[in-house]
Amino acid sequence: MTDNCPNCPQRQVAPMVEQDRGDRISALYRCAGCGHVWSTNRDARFYGEQEAA
Repeated sequence: MTDNCPNCPQRQVAPMVEQDRGDRISALYRCAGCGHVWSTNRDARFYGEQEAA
């Protein structure tokens, strides 16, 4: 899942690492534009990755 950089206008940044943790998706990103690094933890049920329990 791509994300937008929270530090600059770069859009659709691909994750360096993405891990499925059951009902959570954790991802680590690095922006090619500015080098900013950030992580996300998302509820998979809201992104269509997994059926709701």
